[in-house]
Amino acid sequence: MNETQDLRSFLGHLQLMGEIRTIEGADWNLEIGGLTELISEKRGPALLFDRIKDYPPGFRVLTSPLGTQTRLASILGLDTKLRGLELLNAWRLKFRDFKPVPVTISEGGPVFENTMADSEVDLSRFPAPIWHELDGGRYIGTGCCVVTKDPETGHINVGTYRCQVQGKSQITVKMDKGKHGRMAQEKYHQAGRACPVVISLGGDPWLFLAASLPLSLDTSEYEFTGWLQGAPFPVVPGPMTGLPIPATAEIVLEGEIPPYGPEKLPQEGPFGEWPGYYTNTTVGEVPIMEVARVYYRNDPILLGVPTLKSPNQHLPIPMSAANLWDQLEKAGIPEVKGVWGFVYGSTGPFTVVAIKQRYAGHAKQTALVACGAKAGVVGGKFVVVVDDDVDITDLQDVIWAMATRCNVREAVDIVKGVWTTPVEPAVRPSSRSLRGNVMDRVLIDACRPYQWLDEFPPVNAFSKEYKRGLEEKWKL
Repeated sequence: MNETQDLRSFLGHLQLMGEIRTIEGADWNLEIGGLTELISEKRGPALLFDRIKDYPPGFRVLTSPLGTQTRLASILGLDTKLRGLELLNAWRLKFRDFKPVPVTISEGGPVFENTMADSEVDLSRFPAPIWHELDGGRYIGTGCCVVTKDPETGHINVGTYRCQVQGKSQITVKMDKGKHGRMAQEKYHQAGRACPVVISLGGDPWLFLAASLPLSLDTSEYEFTGWLQGAPFPVVPGPMTGLPIPATAEIVLEGEIPPYGPEKLPQEGPFGEWPGYYTNTTVGEVPIMEVARVYYRNDPILLGVPTLKSPNQHLPIPMSAANLWDQLEKAGIPEVKGVWGFVYGSTGPFTVVAIKQRYAGHAKQTALVACGAKAGVVGGKFVVVVDDDVDITDLQDVIWAMATRCNVREAVDIVKGVWTTPVEPAVRPSSRSLRGNVMDRVLIDACRPYQWLDEFPPVNAFSKEYKRGLEEKWKL
């Protein structure tokens, strides 16, 4: 799919795959969000909304672009027949060969077909939905790419942060502490300067994927996108900020985040977040962007990727589990056969690791490393380690192993006070802090006890290989 360079050619590819449906006449107020949730629950096609209530034809919203394993595999350049752990592992192995592809600097691009500047800026021109019933406003940025520059190193970062419309030319940009964009912003503000920022509200799925993955601080998301696409990614220096603007984006905002005090910052949220709850409503905390320029294509497409209640995630597999898998191996954990996550934003609060046991304490060591590794720490809560005969993508099989192999007194431990996500719903309101929150971890060894492994009762089920043979023989 190297020929696909922007969102529109990606839509053409979805058409050929039979993986997209157009819906006309939906209401931006809840209906787009409700239909997105409904179709996503069924792992249905991507949805392209047109003729949206109160908006002219052509001002469109695309949702669920990566919602099936077929669509995701296609974007990743992998075999579209791969499923589950095989797809995750194929991505993990491909990611190891990542080599940055430098960007192409362009003089212009389709994104500059239309411009609003200064007093002309009006964000209400775009059909930003109210995604969930109790959301505090219209979120124009969910599938967005926020571009910032570190004022000390000059490094360009592209991240995904939720953006709520606060006025004709203002949006709040919720970059949490510890995120790369937030760190750059704080450096500007500590120097008493406004932070330049560019936000792409509709772009190709490769850039969105790069912006939402936990890449290292020194990795360029633009160069990562070029590697995924197989061609240099085209950018244009922003006329106002100089920041690199995706040349083929659908809608781009350019402006700055001033170092306003709390008295000038509005309420942000609530918003239905990835754990499945409305969390983290704030007043006077989330920085606000003053939008000075808006660039957009003819018939622009807003990319909508709202967070939904599990197991209805915007990605069909927990891609950050691949990072944790690698980090476990780099920490010296042998015979890791797979990592999976349930209720995932990153790897998520319910992480499962499959191992082939090699020594006493192997399972406990695995759980301890998993709960503290970078890819498993944010939002983590339960870490379950199972034998490699368990299908870790099947929650029923995981629960079966927990229920039958775990000696609770010997195999369950708690690690207290580990860093967690600010949207963790189980943190007591009085305990929440702007300096960050912590949550304990439950480590569950659901492996057969190694000390008497040979004496553990055998499983009363045929092997997968034998059953595959029966399927082939009897055409089942």
